[in-house]
Amino acid sequence: MSNILPRETQKAVTRMYRARLVIAGSLICLAASALSALTLLPSYLALHSGEGFSSIEDTVNRTTDREDRDAIIRTQLVLTTLSSLTHATTTPTEAISRALSLRPRDIKVDHIAYTAGNPGALMIVGQAGLREAVNAYRQALNADPKWKSVSVPVGDLAGAPGATFSVTLSGDF
Repeated sequence: MSNILPRETQKAVTRMYRARLVIAGSLICLAASALSALTLLPSYLALHSGEGFSSIEDTVNRTTDREDRDAIIRTQLVLTTLSSLTHATTTPTEAISRALSLRPRDIKVDHIAYTAGNPGALMIVGQAGLREAVNAYRQALNADPKWKSVSVPVGDLAGAPGATFSVTLSGDF
């Protein structure tokens, strides 16, 4: 189908329809915003209706609310700290005694570091009379199904007799 209108008239008609579209779109957007404002107005009025009235009871309630919140926060911190002990399948003491029961005679333990978590970590630091004793200790710990992983630094396995070593154990404890 061909248009028989001259070029200038076609442009004028196109502008007229474009103007109508912009005006209609603007009116629809204005109506939607007015409807949204009317929908939210009751909520706004309900929230701000009692703003200007403050009494002594409100001040007392706010103070006790702050104290209650502080107590709740302190309690949550204590519970977070103690949760690792309450959810543990075995206590760290049992894990430490099990690890120490597997050590050979030539191994002397200097100190033990425990890190709570899932999985928990246990680091045993000590001295070995023979480097073969460190390897034997590592093998005994690897054979025990209690430990998820047993790691000994390579330098500790190849160290001189009487040198310091460390063993890191991880597992559910």
